[in-house]
Parts: sequence; structure tokens; C-alpha cells
Amino acid sequence: MASLVPPAILGARFWSSVSRHPVGSLLLFLGYAALLAGVGFLAKVYGKVADRWVERVADAVDRRLQWRVSRFERDYRAYVLSRHRFIDLKGLATRGDYTPGLEEVFVDVSLMPRSAHQVSRESLAGADGGAVTARRSVRDFLGGPRGAALAVIGFPGTGKTTMLKHLALGLAQEHRGRGRRDLPVLLFLRDHAEAITANPAITLPQVIGASLGRLTGGEPPDWFDGRLQQGRCTVLLDGLDEVAREEHRREVSRWVERQIESYEANDFVLTSRPQGYQGAPVNRARVLQIRRFTGEQIGRFVHGWYRAIERLSTGADDAAVADRAHEGAEDLLNRLRARSVLYDLAANPLLLTMIANVHRYRGALPGSRAELYGEICEVLLWRRQEAKGGTAASPDELSGAKKEVVLRELAFVMMADRMRDIRGEYASDVLRPLLFRVSSAMSTQEFLDTVVVSGLLIERERGLYAFAHLTFQEHLAALHIQHRRLVDVLVAQVDDDWWRETTLLYAAREDPAPVVEACLASGTVRALALAYDCAAEATEFAPEVARRLEALREESLGGPVGSARRRLMTAITVIRELRRTVRLGETTVACARPVTREIYRLFAEERDRPGAPGLTDGAPGLTDGGADDTAVGMTRTAAREFVDWVNSLAPDGDAYRLPTVTEAKDGAFGLVARSPRHTMWCENGPDTLLSLWLPEGTRHPWVVPAGEAAWNWLGQGPADEEVLSQGNIALATVLELRAVRDRRMSRDWHADVSSPEVRARLRADELAAANFTERIDTAARIAALLHLLAEPEGGSLLTLRAPSFADRVAPVLGHPVDTTRPVYGEDLATQATRYGDRLDTLLPYDAPEWVAPVLGTLVDRVTGWSRALTEAPRTMDPGDGPYFRLAALTVAAVAERLLGAPMVAKTYRGIAARFLLLQRRTEGITPPSETIVLVRA
Repeated sequence: MASLVPPAILGARFWSSVSRHPVGSLLLFLGYAALLAGVGFLAKVYGKVADRWVERVADAVDRRLQWRVSRFERDYRAYVLSRHRFIDLKGLATRGDYTPGLEEVFVDVSLMPRSAHQVSRESLAGADGGAVTARRSVRDFLGGPRGAALAVIGFPGTGKTTMLKHLALGLAQEHRGRGRRDLPVLLFLRDHAEAITANPAITLPQVIGASLGRLTGGEPPDWFDGRLQQGRCTVLLDGLDEVAREEHRREVSRWVERQIESYEANDFVLTSRPQGYQGAPVNRARVLQIRRFTGEQIGRFVHGWYRAIERLSTGADDAAVADRAHEGAEDLLNRLRARSVLYDLAANPLLLTMIANVHRYRGALPGSRAELYGEICEVLLWRRQEAKGGTAASPDELSGAKKEVVLRELAFVMMADRMRDIRGEYASDVLRPLLFRVSSAMSTQEFLDTVVVSGLLIERERGLYAFAHLTFQEHLAALHIQHRRLVDVLVAQVDDDWWRETTLLYAAREDPAPVVEACLASGTVRALALAYDCAAEATEFAPEVARRLEALREESLGGPVGSARRRLMTAITVIRELRRTVRLGETTVACARPVTREIYRLFAEERDRPGAPGLTDGAPGLTDGGADDTAVGMTRTAAREFVDWVNSLAPDGDAYRLPTVTEAKDGAFGLVARSPRHTMWCENGPDTLLSLWLPEGTRHPWVVPAGEAAWNWLGQGPADEEVLSQGNIALATVLELRAVRDRRMSRDWHADVSSPEVRARLRADELAAANFTERIDTAARIAALLHLLAEPEGGSLLTLRAPSFADRVAPVLGHPVDTTRPVYGEDLATQATRYGDRLDTLLPYDAPEWVAPVLGTLVDRVTGWSRALTEAPRTMDPGDGPYFRLAALTVAAVAERLLGAPMVAKTYRGIAARFLLLQRRTEGITPPSETIVLVRA
């Protein structure tokens, strides 16, 4: 109708025009027909499009409604929390009945930017960060305005998977709403590698859907795709290196790149071992390396581990459980301190977990460290990978036991050739016959690649291999020597430090009597030290050889001081003690504990130092304990002399020094200076005085307590008043004797020679002529000068009127004293001799004639006491303390009031403060706390 009726009506209406222009009319008709056909076509297209859009909008609305009413997100977050809330102990040879919660024991590893090839050269424990001081968590690199892509790489056991699990747990509890990447997606790539390589076009949401376990099928349509499109997710992809075949690993890496591009608004974190990542890098990812545990983190993990295990095993969480956990953790940390190699390995979280398990369930540290190294090698070589369900890197993969046999001989060859690194070509020459012997079709390169992936070997640079830690090389070489009966190799090397640890690891498994006999025959410091270390390590040891060792020690140390044999045994004793170290950084280690009493006693006897700490001082609490207790109370001078003495004994010369204050603040140092009561001497520079490092909350041992200066004068007490009374009585005796003598000699027998004016005039020689003991004479001189200062108008020296003499002289002796600045006792001689020789020249012309000799004698005595106590600060008689201190305070008062010399007065008050602190130490009121810890590069 639309095509015919309108043209017919118009043709009839305008027929005259149509008849005159038939062609034009025909063209108009055809054009109208074409237009009408086009409109009809468009109408059909619109209908089709509208149907499709209606369907899409309906689907979108339906999807949104399903998302809105679905409880899937809540169920998914709960699934993540339940699946990853326990620490992973798979593959550990020793494990208990309880698995701690991840949150209970987690210690956050830190990350630092590093290229993959740099990481591959690091030790198994990971990097300490070098100059990088700030410890940055993975969260510091995530959550920015734009999505981030990170590749976190590290060796086996450095905490990569644990870090991702902890991050997933945290995000699963943080539901913070739209615009925040708080939805965790944790995928283990080894579980999905086959699906990805079979279908590279598979999408991330599809892979996620296949990983949902019990939630599979419960996901609303396109739920994960929607969340990814919104930028709501943090995608955690664990274990690129665990994709066994290299070509598959590269395909998975490319797939990861495509997912990052498709969903770039989200955060992505990929983890891998260095070797696995080098061959299949993700181009868009920022490479970060996991850093090693610090000493503080090791301690935090161990304490957290023991708290969790004790709570689980007892079912209680009370003070008794906390105490038991604390004891177990401290015992393990103490054992780690005693074995610096174990402590170094403990910087790796997996190895630390293994060590904690062995200690908790076997009590096997440190005596069974060889057994522990064996477990570590097993876990790295095959247990961990097998527990994770990893597939073999080659169809001809060797069993774990056969791998170890091959590696034993490789390690022995490297030890015999004194090699820390081995070239691939030489390694292949060594390995080829070994692989043939264990019936393996693997090539040498395939074997090396397999062991590198395990983490037991590292490829420092292309074609250059090394064991991840020298300890593993030494351990495997010791096993080879044991199984092949090659003890003669160790017998021939008793003077070579290169073989020392291998020998000790052998001694832990076999009777080391042949090695010890060779050491006794050698007689050098190194060899004899090795003999005693072997005896300490041995689980079985020939009794007659053990008796010879002990007899040699007792005979040598009981010999004359300075004799060659005693000095040799002293050097052995010292070197054995100092071998146990704690690692502070890449190049510095600290001795595992402060210097012991036995070591310091040997130093004191050889250097003839009286009053050595804990030996001859006789102070309460200091003579108790054994030779292994910490030596305390040495001076700065003694500390420097001790370091020089140790270096004179050490085979390496000037290897040892005192720590710097910066090193003392290192977290690992808390494992050395572990007593909160002990302070430690530290260096501030080659030409500066030593300073004391104080643990947090510890009072400085050489700062006068504020309470001591709060009385009328510094340290005032009943003994001071007794000294003043003694002085008054002595003065009275002198003056009464002089009065009687003067009365007898006077021409006028009736003259009043006993008047106060006469009696107050003390003659210069009268005190010296009285022949009092030194204490009484000192007290008399103190009293004479204080009478002069307290009664400047000429009052009698014997005035007994109230108030008491102590009250009258309190303003003279009293003066503000700095209770915040340390006053070291060994500074006495320097302080006392500064002004002592010229004080009498400052006396005013009208001073009584007796003042100069009385003051001069008092100053000389203060100087003499100061010099004696500087040389032997621990030999002060507590009974002398009040005399020494009041003498110094009296000289200070004379200098200030009579001489007008405030600086001199300040110096002598400082001397009085040093006398007071020494007195308190000898009385046992303030026990000494200074210790010595040695470090070396």
C-alpha cells in the first residue's frame, strides 16, 4: 500500500504534469520506491538490534542482581581464610603433632629492588640489604593509584609462599569497598601450568574458577571477571619456578603478561626462585628480592613459634604456658648463638622453621648439628618438592639419595681443590662418571640445573657454580670422607683452617681419635685448638686420648705465667672461645657472648692486673659463679689492653676489636649482649675514648644517682659524721696538748692561754707531730679546714654549741652536682693531678699559716689515692670511702670559698663523685656491669 497508493493519488492529482514529463515521473517513482525499501530494511535492522540489546541489558541486570544478592564474596573470603590460615610444614623431616596458625608465627620479610641475575649470586639466606636500612613490606609496593606488577624472587625457603598467604589472609579480612584492591586471588602456578600450556587463550577468571575447591560452581556468572574489570583484585601467583619444563615456564610467563595487560587496574604479585625467573621473566614486572631475617626477626619468630606450639600442645594460654614457651625459645636462641653457622642459616625462614622443629621435638641442638645439616640437604634436594607435588624436571630424574651421593663427591673434590666456586666444565668432568655409576641417563648439565633449582647450588654467574652455603659443601664432604673411609685426608690437614669445619662435622659422626692424635703430634695453636673442638663435638671418643687432652690442658695452664707452654694453651683457650660468632652484616661478626671470667682471668694474670673483675675483688655477688660466667667491671684502659692481648694471641694478628655504637644497636647484637644488666665498651674512633653502650632502660653505672646528691652534700651518711667527729676529737687533742705545753712554758703562769682566741690558732706542724693514723690525721685536717670555712669570723675550732658541726659545715660542703654526666673511676689520676701541684700558690696573703701545710697534705693524699685507684679501681677499702670523698669535697670548698677557683672546685667535686661510685661498688650496693664483646671483620 505504501508503495502504490501514494504514487497513484499523486499521479491522478498531477496527471497533466506526469503526461508532459513521463521520464521524470518514472524516476521519481523509482526513487520513492528505493527510499521506501531502505526504510523497511532499517526498520528490520533496528528490530534485530533492539532484540539483542534488550537481551544484553537483561543479562547485565540479571548479573548485577545476582551479584548483589549473592553471598559468594563472603563465602569466598571465608574460604581464603580457612585454606591459608596454617603455616606450611610440608616436606619437613621432623615435625610435631601440631601446626601453628600462620598469623601466630608470621614475621614479615622485607623486600628490596634487585635484578634477577644479582639475586642468583646470593647465599641461601638471602641479602641483608647492604646500605639499605629501611625494611619495606610487600604492601609498600601495592595499592597505588595504578595497578602494580611485582616479581618477588628469592631462594627456596626465604618465605615467598608464606608472604603471599599472609597477604591473602590480610586482604580477605579487609573488605573495604569499591575502588580498593582488597579481594585476594592466590593461585599456585604449578597446579594450573598444564591447563595454561594446553590452552594459552584461557583467561584468568577461568583459571580462578578451577581453583575454588569446594566453592566450584557456586560463583555467580562472570563474578571474577567483573571484579577484575573493576580493579578490585590483588592477584598472587606463586611458584613460576615450580613449572618444571622451561618451555612450559616461558608459556606461563607469557600468559601472565597477557593477564596483566587485560586487567591492568589490578595488582599482580608473582614469586619465583632466581633461576626459574631468569629464563622466563615477566616484562612488565618490577623485580624485588626477599631479604634475610635480621637477628631481631629470628628472635621474634622463635618466640612466636614456641608460644603457638605450647598453647596448642597444652590447650591453655596462661602465665605458666608463656613462661615455658619463653624458656624454650631462649634455649634455642642461646644454642644458635653458640653456633654462628646455624645462626647464619637461621636467617632463612624455612631453615629456621626446621631448626625450631628439631629443637622442639628432638632437643638436638647444637650437639646434632651434623644431623640437622643432613635434614636440610634432604629437604632442599627432594622432600620439599615432593611434598608440594612438583613434577620431575626430567624423565630421568634421580632419587634424593642418589643426588646426595653424587653431590658428596663433588663437594669433596671442591674441598680437596680448595674451591668455593667451580666452573661448569670442571663440574661436568667430575659428575660424568658419578652419574654413570648411579645409573642415571641425565646429562651433567641437567643434574646441575636440577640442584640449582633446589637451592642447594647457586649459579653465581654464567657457568660458575657454588654451594648455597659453605657449610653444605663441608657437610657433604665430611659424609663422603666418612663413607669412603678417607680420614687420612683430615689427619694430614690438622693445621689447615680450610678443613676445620669438615673435620668437626666428621667428628660428630665418627671417633676423631686419629685426628686428635695428629693434632697432639703437631702441637701448633691451630692443631691443638682443633683437637679440643673435636673432643667437644665427638659423640664417641677414645678415653685414653681424651685423658691426654685434659692432662695437657691442666698442666699447661698450671705452669708459670709467661711460660711458652702456658701461653700456647692460653691462646688455644681464647681462640676456641672466640670462634663462636654471630653475624652482624655481610663482613662483620661478633663473638657469640661477652668475655668470660676464665678468659679475663688469663689476661689479668699474664698482665699482672690486681683486682681483676670477678676474681680478687671480693665484692658481694662477684665471686659467685663459674669460669663461663661473664666478666664484668673492667675499665676503659683494661678493655683496650684486653683487645691488644687477644690480638697478640690470635694467629691472624689484629683481627679483633671492640664494636662500634652503631654495631651495638644492630638487632642481631641483642643475641650477644643478652643480659639487660650488662653494659658494653664500644669504640667511637681510633683516637677517642671508649664509651659504654647501655641496653634500653639500663642506668649508666658511672652516673651518680640523683638521690646521692639530694642531701646536704654528695653522698652524706652516718659514716661522714663519724669522720667529722673523729676530726674534731683529734683537733681537740692537739690543741689541749698545746695549751698544757704553753702553760708550762709561760713566764706568767696565770696567763689565760686556754682562751678561744689562743686555742683557735693551730700551728703548722702540730698535726704532723701528733703521729695520728692516716685516717685520723686526714679527718683532723678535714675538720680544721671546715672550721675555718664555716666560722670565718674566728670562732673556736672546738665550738660545741648547737647546731652540730655537721649542720654548720653542710652549706660549705653542699653544692649542686651533675647527676646526668658519667664520671668514670679511671679518670681519677688525670683529674687529681691537674691542679694539685699549684693549689697552695693561690692562697690569699692573710690566710692562717697552718692552712698551706694542712691543705697541701690533703691534696697530696687525694692525688695519691686517685693514682692508686686508677691502677686498681677494684681494690678500694669501703671504710676509706668517706675519708676520700670528704677530703675531695673539702678541697673543693677551699678552692671555691678561700681561693676563688670555681673550676678547681668543680674538678674536686668530680673526684669526690668518683670516690663515691667506687665506694658503692666495693660495698656491693652498685654492682659493676661493664663487659667486653669482641668483633672482627
